[in-house]
Amino acid sequence: MRASDKAKIRQRRIAHTLLVVFSFSLMFLGKLDLNALRSARMGMNDFTAPFVDLVSAPVRGVETMVQGIRTVASLRAENVRLQAENALLKRWRRRAEILESENRQLRSVAGAVTPDRRQPVTARAVTAPGGAFAHTVLVANGREQGIERGNPVVTADGLVGLVVDVGATYARVLMISDINAQIPVILSSSSWPGVTVGNNGTFLSLRFLPEEAAPKVGELVLTSGHGGVLPAGVPVGRVDLVRDDFV
Repeated sequence: MRASDKAKIRQRRIAHTLLVVFSFSLMFLGKLDLNALRSARMGMNDFTAPFVDLVSAPVRGVETMVQGIRTVASLRAENVRLQAENALLKRWRRRAEILESENRQLRSVAGAVTPDRRQPVTARAVTAPGGAFAHTVLVANGREQGIERGNPVVTADGLVGLVVDVGATYARVLMISDINAQIPVILSSSSWPGVTVGNNGTFLSLRFLPEEAAPKVGELVLTSGHGGVLPAGVPVGRVDLVRDDFV
């Protein structure tokens, strides 16, 4: 027998031996307890989980902070939108009540009403109302911006004051809450005339109403325009309390 034939026979024997060993190995692995492997894996997970949690904690904190910032920004945007919508609805409501009052007046009297042509000027208050005996505010606009003595001062809620002194770039406003402020007004539902008088407090008194007038709580009170100082139809307030001798 040649040496080459002997080498081939030896290689075949080695291959057969390896195949038998591999087969027995597969049989042995098939008999292993898989539960033991699972237990070992869970034990490793229990060991590494605290470290993974510790490493991921800053990431979760950043994610929570970013989400909080997004939520706050969203809430702020929604709040701004709702405030703008609320202000618009208030203006439409007042406008509807004013138009209803004007319509009632037009049906009750003859003649034409000349609309007010004054252009509004925005002004910034630079001082708060004064002490207990003087409720005035200084605003950062004057003659150079077209402000005149007697001009009404209004906000989104209605009339708040009347210009009493005017400088080149500043003007002083007498608040309607001042005890010296007396505003000719009408009731929006009946057009009965009256006069609001300040008391240096939060509320105004409604005086000089005719005996036939029957003001209702919640009723809008508007400037009447009598005397020509103030334009007609500017909201002044709403009736908050009605008594026999006091409104």
